[in-house]
Amino acid sequence: MISPDFVVIDVETACSRTSSICQIGIVGYTDGIEVLAYETLVDPCDEFSPFNIGIHGITADHVLGKPNFAALHSELAGHLGGRVTVAHSGFDKGALGRACERDALPPIAARWLDSVTIARRAWPELPNHKLSTLAAFLELEHRHHDALSDARAAGQVVLRAMAQTGLTLADWFAPPPSARSRRQARG
Repeated sequence: MISPDFVVIDVETACSRTSSICQIGIVGYTDGIEVLAYETLVDPCDEFSPFNIGIHGITADHVLGKPNFAALHSELAGHLGGRVTVAHSGFDKGALGRACERDALPPIAARWLDSVTIARRAWPELPNHKLSTLAAFLELEHRHHDALSDARAAGQVVLRAMAQTGLTLADWFAPPPSARSRRQARG
């Protein structure tokens, strides 16, 4: 397999506990091309709340016989570990961290980027930077709250933002220039 330039992860949770991961989607990109698509349902070892089921449609019946997070940890670390890893907001990174803590597993070490922050810099004029808003704005095919579709859409946000701004993946790790430095550069 080709080693991706960056990977994107999205998770869905079974209840209000962020450790209750019930679906994971990961998409990897190399030179702007999707080279990895990984999706799995996960037994969250937790309850399913009606609120969360209403969001993503995943129930306890869907995850019967599926691996739990601990069984998937090494595979996830193989996809994410040591790589630039994108998530749309801090929720997914936090959920992975909480699931690792709950199961007494080592955290998955990655260089994290937030596609919300990237989108705000690329398209400050948008009314908000929710994934569904960005998908509509960028005319992406997208099934909201499906982990693989959400990961794919967030990856496209990054790729389109790079094209829009001319910034490289490495550039997104630098803080944006201050208003003062932008004025000095113009003037």
